[in-house]
Amino acid sequence: MEAAKSPETDVLPLDGITVVDLTQVAAGPFATMALGDLGAEVIKIEAVGRGDRSRDIQPTPAYFDTLNRNKYSVAIDLKSDAGQEAAQRLVADADVFIESTKPGRADSFGLGYETVAELNPQLIYCSISGFGRDSPYEDLPAWDMLIQGMSGIMSITGEEGGEPLWSGLPSGDLIAGSYASQSVLAALYARERGRIDGEWIEVPMLDAAITWLTARAGYTFGYDEPFPRLGTHHPSIVPFGKYDCADGPIIIAAGTPDFWRGFCRALERPELLEDDRFATMDDRVENRKELDDILEPILESEPIEYWLDRLHAETVPAGPIYDTKTVWEDEHVKQRELHQIMERDDREDADVIDQPVHFAQLGTRLEVAPQQLGESTDSILERHGYSADELSQLREDGVIQ
Repeated sequence: MEAAKSPETDVLPLDGITVVDLTQVAAGPFATMALGDLGAEVIKIEAVGRGDRSRDIQPTPAYFDTLNRNKYSVAIDLKSDAGQEAAQRLVADADVFIESTKPGRADSFGLGYETVAELNPQLIYCSISGFGRDSPYEDLPAWDMLIQGMSGIMSITGEEGGEPLWSGLPSGDLIAGSYASQSVLAALYARERGRIDGEWIEVPMLDAAITWLTARAGYTFGYDEPFPRLGTHHPSIVPFGKYDCADGPIIIAAGTPDFWRGFCRALERPELLEDDRFATMDDRVENRKELDDILEPILESEPIEYWLDRLHAETVPAGPIYDTKTVWEDEHVKQRELHQIMERDDREDADVIDQPVHFAQLGTRLEVAPQQLGESTDSILERHGYSADELSQLREDGVIQ
């Protein structure tokens, strides 16, 4: 069967939508990249001389590249009056403006909601912040690890009996970025239906991260206890988690009666099905140690490939544990072509991860390779009424790059 791919088509969901992006590092860039993949023109405003802070995060430019394809970089000094005028021209013609600046910073740049809503009443304005307006932490700078700690995510990440751990991913950033792109799409739809003219959206990172607790919060709501750190095992499903084979670990998720029966067949241990200690899921959870004592030497007796072949033959969910290098060699990942190379004429090509959504009739795109700082300054500003002489003077004055 062929890998699911969006059709070769010029019909892009957000074709004709313009997004002005005043974000940096991860949360905002992840949101605007998603909109760009769907066909929006994304104009990324960056600071003259420095740009998005992630341009300096090692390894460069690989870190920046993974979050900033399908965007046109325009370098403007927003601390200058001329720079603010240029930015306001861009926003006045845009459909969406997304910012993730410190509280009050957008206002100081002449890009606060009240100001730009007068210039463009139909604008969808989205603010990504750490804590949101009127929070007791409103002025506290937010970083992903802080959000993971304050949201409860870090408390449930780590080995049993161990210390809380950062997840390794910028989860707080990515959660907020996902909500931002989702909410922008919802507002565009409402505007298209004539239900609103414009909108101001606020996405606080802490609020967004807390919503992802879902069933883990349900544990606390039900038992009035914190959800425990369990490492790679599940509190209410057994066998479920990491198990060691002769040459390394795998994940096994035998979370239903059918999977349990298939698991026992794969291990050639039918007697486990007759053992009263393991008759139901609750029994297996209650007698987890006794079951693990039986399973561990069995699984450690053969290599990963042996067990995965047997478990997959019984349709038991199981798989290897990859790292960020070996994942690209998996047959699924290669077939889906998730690792993409975007060519750049003037410098090293960009390694990016393809977007994961596939439509039956609509398309997506990987069209604009991550750009150098200010690569599109002239072309974008020319479209917004600036002459060559005016651009030359702005550059001489340090307003643009």
